[in-house]
Amino acid sequence: MRIGFILDGNFKTDNRVINEARILENRGHTVFVLNPASKSQPHSESYSRGINIIRSNPGKKYLNWFFAIENILPIYDLIWSSGIKSMIRKYNIESVHVHDLYLARAGHLATKKTGIPLVVDLHENYPAAVLEYKWANRFPARLLVRPQQWRQKEKRYLSFASSIIVLSNTFRDDLVKRYTSLNPAKIFIYPNVPDTDNLLSFTVNDKVFEKNNRLVLFYFGVISRRRGIITTIEALKKLLPASPNIHLLLIGPVDKAEKAEFDQLISDRSVKEHITYFPWKGIEELPSYLSCSDICLSPLLRNPQHDSGVANKIFQYMLFEKPLLVSDCLPQKEIIEETSCGRYFRNNDADDMAKVIKEMLSSPEDLILMGKRGRKAVIEKYNTVVQGEAIEAAHLSVF
Repeated sequence: MRIGFILDGNFKTDNRVINEARILENRGHTVFVLNPASKSQPHSESYSRGINIIRSNPGKKYLNWFFAIENILPIYDLIWSSGIKSMIRKYNIESVHVHDLYLARAGHLATKKTGIPLVVDLHENYPAAVLEYKWANRFPARLLVRPQQWRQKEKRYLSFASSIIVLSNTFRDDLVKRYTSLNPAKIFIYPNVPDTDNLLSFTVNDKVFEKNNRLVLFYFGVISRRRGIITTIEALKKLLPASPNIHLLLIGPVDKAEKAEFDQLISDRSVKEHITYFPWKGIEELPSYLSCSDICLSPLLRNPQHDSGVANKIFQYMLFEKPLLVSDCLPQKEIIEETSCGRYFRNNDADDMAKVIKEMLSSPEDLILMGKRGRKAVIEKYNTVVQGEAIEAAHLSVF
């Protein structure tokens, strides 16, 4: 089958989309990825034997402006639908796969008269997520973006889909409960699982970060209040008087709207010497930093968006035998309860987080067992080979 991926972003830096394309390629399909135009990259290129990238439409900067006014003037949809139609004609596309809710209408406009099926892949609970974005809810941006309208549009946009891909059972059950017109048999679950062969191929440098007999708590990903980093720093302050060898290692870009607050927090004299922060490290360096870590964190604050699925980092931590400490967002909690690969705490509760960290560090033997159980779960179940069946099924189910 010739499948068209529609992505408003950079395919080469989106691990979920890369993994999905490889899954289909490995099962004998050919994938054409439509990306925004780029001055620094060619109009089209071959990514691998069965994956091709096509760049059209305006560049990302212009698309962002059109997207900002999408709820006033749907220029964004019209631009994308034109590009999708062109791709369908030129490459004889047999199935269109749009990545995220906000591209569903464009995909529908392009395919509604062709009979070509439309797969809508929900990378997140977008209506809930946009309500959490500070840039979208500040004046005057909120007057243009109108974030509250996305919940109103969700039912209609999902009705365009021949099949839907979601992150978790929780997300699927929530959608079916809210929209009884949806057919549960057409909703497929594909978590943010890793390509284990790819991750395990990276060279591990255990000297990349000097532990110096410290107990290292590690977080990898975007840094913001809603992702629990403020809670984590508050928990660190509570732990340090009795456990001065605890160290917090943070890697990831800071939410721009919260950068000043974050810089002030990590500069506080009470924690400054106990936090190491790197704004960015490539995924190829993740195994090296994991090798220097004792407990890996995903301290998300609970909200409908964070209850929709499990982040990439969870399964990456597990693959490298690291015990997890996560907040009680439902999908994260379910992973802990299913696999016994770590512990969870009450989200946004620094006291409870500090208490659970203290308990975990008091039993090094249990940490080792948690790590081994996590790795076993990823090798046997939570990987692209096993979970990837859902990606192909989402396309084949409509024929």
